Amino acid sequence: MTHSDIAHGQQPRTRVGALLLLTDLDGRLVLIQPRYKEGLFLVGGARHEDESPREAARRESREEIGVEVVPGRKLLDYYSPPNPRSGAEAGMNFVYDGGQLTEDQLDSITLGVDEVLAWDRIDESQLDHFTTEPHAVIFRAALEARQLSRHFDLEFARTSRGGLTLVHQADGHDDIPGLRGKRRAKGVA
Repeated sequence: MTHSDIAHGQQPRTRVGALLLLTDLDGRLVLIQPRYKEGLFLVGGARHEDESPREAARRESREEIGVEVVPGRKLLDYYSPPNPRSGAEAGMNFVYDGGQLTEDQLDSITLGVDEVLAWDRIDESQLDHFTTEPHAVIFRAALEARQLSRHFDLEFARTSRGGLTLVHQADGHDDIPGLRGKRRAKGVA
């Protein structure tokens, strides 16, 4: 395959994120509060150059919460466009099922002091209070993918004038988890 429309050495850079959906035995999400941004997020982060996304998710669980989590089935992937405000490059993100953490595992959590301020367990119904709308959509989609034994491929468009992030499920289905009854985009802007 050739890409004659892109000059050699001019290919776009894309970061790869590897994240874990972790819950406790009661089904509450186990989320972290990073030092560098507001809100709660899934455990995980950027893939290093020499590792696969699964290896990155496993490393990130050790670094961020001190618990070795072996990534299970891939629940969803999603594209993040470049963010001119933060300078973040476009990215592909993979969310793996990290399973349910036992009380012993939760008690053994030790935070990566360089990266993580805190962690918490929250019910899905609390997501809108603790994270942004796009991240709440991602978390709900991952929970639904786990429950239904499905894989979702989400694509995020730019933020609309009204402040909502529009979402398109790339597999053509209109049943986008987390957005039932909300505004949807059929294509990516």
